[in-house]
Amino acid sequence: MSELNKIELQFKDKIKAYLNQNSFNTWVKPLKIVQIENDKVSIQVPSKIHIDYIKGQYKSVFEKTLSEILARENPVIKFLIDADTDFSFEHKSDIDTQTKKTKILPKTRVAPYKETSLNPKYTFENFVSGNGNETAYVSSLQVAKNIKNTQYNPLLIFGGVGLGKTHLVSAIGNYVFNNEPDRNILYLSSDILVQQLVTHIHKNTIDDYKTYLCTKDLIIIDDIQFLAKKEKSMQELFHIFNHIYNSGGQIVMTSDFHPNEIHDLDDRLKSRFKMGLITDVRPPDLETRAAIIRLKAEEINFNLEDDIVMFIANNINTNVRDLEGAVKKLYFYYSHFNKEIGINKAKEILKELITSKKSTLNIDKIQDIVSEFFSIPKDLLMKKTRTKEIADARAVAMYLCTTQLKATTTSIGVHFGGREHSTVSHAANKIQKKLNNKDPEVTKMIEEILNVINLSTC
Repeated sequence: MSELNKIELQFKDKIKAYLNQNSFNTWVKPLKIVQIENDKVSIQVPSKIHIDYIKGQYKSVFEKTLSEILARENPVIKFLIDADTDFSFEHKSDIDTQTKKTKILPKTRVAPYKETSLNPKYTFENFVSGNGNETAYVSSLQVAKNIKNTQYNPLLIFGGVGLGKTHLVSAIGNYVFNNEPDRNILYLSSDILVQQLVTHIHKNTIDDYKTYLCTKDLIIIDDIQFLAKKEKSMQELFHIFNHIYNSGGQIVMTSDFHPNEIHDLDDRLKSRFKMGLITDVRPPDLETRAAIIRLKAEEINFNLEDDIVMFIANNINTNVRDLEGAVKKLYFYYSHFNKEIGINKAKEILKELITSKKSTLNIDKIQDIVSEFFSIPKDLLMKKTRTKEIADARAVAMYLCTTQLKATTTSIGVHFGGREHSTVSHAANKIQKKLNNKDPEVTKMIEEILNVINLSTC
């Protein structure tokens, strides 16, 4: 093994302690240290997106880690883009020039609703990326930049209500509309799609509808979970999906749940969805919530002091819509009474809104929080489903019930579908053992969920 490879392995091992597994796999694992010369370290990355995100989120961690490994103060990091993995690659040696050329979404053109059904306000520029949505954000941007040459077809983004799924898929459409105006784009909610399918089936013109859809370069379908139980529509959609895919069209979808957890969804559709990439969005962490609040305030030219921003971020941890609602409520007071708002006034104005987001902690509340964190239906925690994701979520919920409540393992088992007390103890011990062994992913996950619990209860 070369000296560079040894340093790279050491670097990644140290960085891994700071990140959860998902973040590590997305941002650090693909990196390659290609040269070290004096205090300059050249790191090859898969794409321009990695450079932007690493500089914004991990710059200090990278510098500190390299300084420790190399025993040099203030190492200079130079990023090089791998032409084989970045479709928008232009020149490895000229990152600054490339940055200027790849500015997202010029505002000279807006996708008209009547032409694409896209909401023009949803762009990559006003989407706040953080730990809960970084993979979805990166994959969406990659699809947008390489609409006819992407490995993510279809792209399915799932997660809870108000977490930015529709924003991201609409941003894909708006980006393509702006940068490739010759492309044909169509956005459909699942209910509109079903209505159109039913109409064409009754008129016996379903083949014409399939032909029409195949003329689209990009088709975005929102809320596919509502297709479940609509057997005839699912049957036709399966064939339409194949037609669009085989004709080179890009398909992008959203869902409130992972396809495996959508009951009565056609198994053939589930199989087709898995051909591309399925990724999730989760509730934003504290830092991301604060960034969202600032952005929403800037969009309406409303100046919020930092202490107010952090008060909102610490007390509303549900989703983007609730954060935006808090900003608008403060703005309503400011604009109508023409009075500056300090922290005490902000607390008074938002008291009712924040109180409504809090409740007493109990088993049911923990199940709510854990199911939302894992983006799975709550009832699956009580059922006999044994997929790894569900089993992991159930074990975490049981652990939190045993450590955060004064409930017996017997009582907890009753609330988890009548499971034995020994099952609860085994699940809780499994999580505790990982924490004792300082498993970084499990440790970070439990910390994040406990943060949500602390902020959402009185």
